[in-house]
Amino acid sequence: MAKIVLKVSGMKCGGCENQVQDAVKSCAGVSSATASHTTGTVEIDYDQTKIDLASVKKAITEKGFTVD
Repeated sequence: MAKIVLKVSGMKCGGCENQVQDAVKSCAGVSSATASHTTGTVEIDYDQTKIDLASVKKAITEKGFTVD
């Protein structure tokens, strides 16, 4: 398992956090995701043999947020 923290722009509330978390958790290989609009980050635990970060970033941007 690997852990990464990504900077995400555009989150303004708890609802935004939930959208980002749900998008990331829908990716195969992700075991957990915790987003924070106050810090502008999402912390992700994932299996790097099952998913690449480009797929995770794409899932977030498809929800209308920007990964920095």
